Amino acid sequence: MKLAALVRLVRRDLARARRALAGSAFGITAGTATLVFFLALGLGVRAVLLGEVFPIDRIELEPPKAKDPGLLGLLLGGGGEPPGISPDDVAKLAALPGASRVRPKLSLAFPASARGGREILGHDVGAGELPGDGIDPALAANDVKPGLFVDPLDTPGPACTDDAACTGGAYCERATDAAEGRCSAPVPAIVSRYLVEIFDKSIAPAHGFPAVGETLLGRAQGITFTIRLGESLLGRAKQGSPRTIKARIVGISGSATDLGLTFPLGVVRRWNREFGGERAAERYSSAVVEASSGAEVAGVIDAGARMGLSPKDTRARDVSVLVSGVMALLSLVAGVVLVVSASSITQTFRALVLERRAEIALYRAVGATAGEIGAWTVSLAAVVGFFAGAAGLLVARILAFLADWAAAEKLPDFPFKPDTFFAFPWWLWLLGMGFSILFSVLGAIGPARAAAKVDPARALAGS
Repeated sequence: MKLAALVRLVRRDLARARRALAGSAFGITAGTATLVFFLALGLGVRAVLLGEVFPIDRIELEPPKAKDPGLLGLLLGGGGEPPGISPDDVAKLAALPGASRVRPKLSLAFPASARGGREILGHDVGAGELPGDGIDPALAANDVKPGLFVDPLDTPGPACTDDAACTGGAYCERATDAAEGRCSAPVPAIVSRYLVEIFDKSIAPAHGFPAVGETLLGRAQGITFTIRLGESLLGRAKQGSPRTIKARIVGISGSATDLGLTFPLGVVRRWNREFGGERAAERYSSAVVEASSGAEVAGVIDAGARMGLSPKDTRARDVSVLVSGVMALLSLVAGVVLVVSASSITQTFRALVLERRAEIALYRAVGATAGEIGAWTVSLAAVVGFFAGAAGLLVARILAFLADWAAAEKLPDFPFKPDTFFAFPWWLWLLGMGFSILFSVLGAIGPARAAAKVDPARALAGS
């Protein structure tokens, strides 16, 4: 059978049996729309969670925890040197095949507390314990205006012995036992979007504070607060004299520590040397390894384990498994709908073959082969699947648009709230269309085989 003749037959059948075919295609449309809608939702949520909240392509490695010194060790003032990652280990991590960049961190190795926030909260609030990290300022270059996130002592002010000698909002950066210090601009600090989320969802409701979205936090940039170095709610540093310095939020960055403040590396190194000793200043507390892709993270973890390093946080991996599991479950539901729809296709085409048994026998009598009869039936099913799939894709896109509109109108603004909860990559369109045609054809295979086996003599004789 020539292609032109096959096309004419299919077009004629579409016109003659459009109601029956439309009814059988409804299930395929519903199944395709369900499959594409849930997959697009899963891909969109996965992109937000694993791209911004818990990046799947990076892993933070840290050395083993310090050993418990025991009661005797505590009484003797022991505890040993804090564990750390040497610069050589950082270089080894950077040389791993799957690593694209390594970001070493140096945590505050002494107690610290902070107080401030009157400008945006109405009164000062305090943090009895302030966790903090130091990072290379170059890592936040894309998130902070140039020149803001740098060590203020790179351009030191005049000599001083107390804050009264400094002007223009500067303070006297004077280390313990130093005869004099240098007037310094407030130390720049960056925060993470994750910290903003925790504040809005947990801290602000409990204390009646306004939620702090990114816009409001942006207005807070430049606000100065105080940090007490070497002393906190739980105790004092083993060395150095507690002192108060000024700090200033200069931006939000994905390179900032999740909970706490992040300062330029040189600042934390100087403070650690003053309050924690030389070793606390030279050995990094952790290293964030950015892999070339999420699939490379497992290899990085294995290589880190051989160096005695372990992942600090496995939330990205846990969220990835959870999202993949939910997507698989929803896809299974859509697959069941498609299977049921294929059975509907089978029933419709079986009725069509039975109705046209004499016509099929006539074609066989004038020379049509069994293969050509089967191809005719399967081609008709493929065309039905194509149009049903196109309708399903359109329905899925409309539903996604309505869901995004409802989320934008009904849900309050919150950090990480995306403009859309859906992702429609090009391959998802092809996948939806492919599954629609596939299940339509699978449903028509049985009737096609029955049509191909029609005996012309018996069919024309009416038996």
